[in-house]
Amino acid sequence: MVFNDAQCYPRKKNLAFLLYYMRRLLYKSQLKLTKTAKTHLICWFIFISYEVIVSAKIVGTPKPFAYYFLFYILNICTFYFHSLYLLKRSSTNTLSDFWRIPLLTIIELAVYCLITFILSWTLYNWDNNKSLLLLKDHRYIALTIWRGIYFIMYGTGYYFLINYYQKKEKTMIQAVENEQLKNEVLRAEQDFLRAQINPHLLFNTLSFIKYAAKKRPDEADEAVMRLSNIMSFALEHNSEAMLLTKELDQVENIIGLNQLRHNHTLHINFAKHLENKEAVIIPIVLLTLVENIFKHGNLMDPEHPALINVESTQEYLLIQTINLLSQNRNVTSHHTGLTNIRARLDQFYKGSYEFHYWKDENLFKVDLKINL
Repeated sequence: MVFNDAQCYPRKKNLAFLLYYMRRLLYKSQLKLTKTAKTHLICWFIFISYEVIVSAKIVGTPKPFAYYFLFYILNICTFYFHSLYLLKRSSTNTLSDFWRIPLLTIIELAVYCLITFILSWTLYNWDNNKSLLLLKDHRYIALTIWRGIYFIMYGTGYYFLINYYQKKEKTMIQAVENEQLKNEVLRAEQDFLRAQINPHLLFNTLSFIKYAAKKRPDEADEAVMRLSNIMSFALEHNSEAMLLTKELDQVENIIGLNQLRHNHTLHINFAKHLENKEAVIIPIVLLTLVENIFKHGNLMDPEHPALINVESTQEYLLIQTINLLSQNRNVTSHHTGLTNIRARLDQFYKGSYEFHYWKDENLFKVDLKINL
């Protein structure tokens, strides 16, 4: 039986027909192709086209469509069975893999050769075309075995490639989850630091309001207003970074409250030089430094007023504080707040900041410079 152009489809239509069936096999339940399936289809189409064209030039005449269809279905199934089922199900990362995988691969190759021989015999009896090699031909048997090994090897490579990308994706997902967890911890630390400021201010301010309500009602009203602003700031859900001006407003409220409590006897120089008013900073850093001044500093000496200096430019943000050390031995400092500040600066500005604090005789100095 001889196949001519009138009896079989042209070669291009045969490939299109084969591609159609491959596409149906790779469809999802909703008949929507994924990007991976589209990539596979394109790769198989290029591979099959190349082999068909090359084999046609070598043999001289193209084989019947049934030959291409059946054998490429077998080859493709072998490729995916070996990569997505046999290796995936058999790999346990144990010593048993050294005998299980080779044994199953040999059985897989034997089944491939058996199916190939059955298909060849069927096509031979149906076609009786001399271009089809006889099953007794040793070259044909060797070619069949090599063909099976060929697709099994490609399937093995594809299996390791998929595993590599899956592990890489898991690593990236784990890294993202770890980063999210770090951010959540930092937010919790911010909330904790904010909560540390509030009870101290709240207790002292309420005590002052109770005292001033009768004797100095105007100052009591001002204290309530400033305390309300600080509490609103504390309850506000801030992002990782916020406008510097927003935190400076709370510094003024803290200074104002402490001045009210001490009848405006505290000596503080609060200097702001904001060339860049859009500069941002992570929350609570500046407030912690200011709180340390009131908690551990002596602000009653007019010759040594406390200094709070804040500068912002397009290039950097500078915060400096200087205060006279308190002589109150009941208040001890473990520099916990300063240690927390350094840890948070390492997380957000690692390699882009300078943070130093030291004692200079009876003065305590802090310098923080953040490169923007």
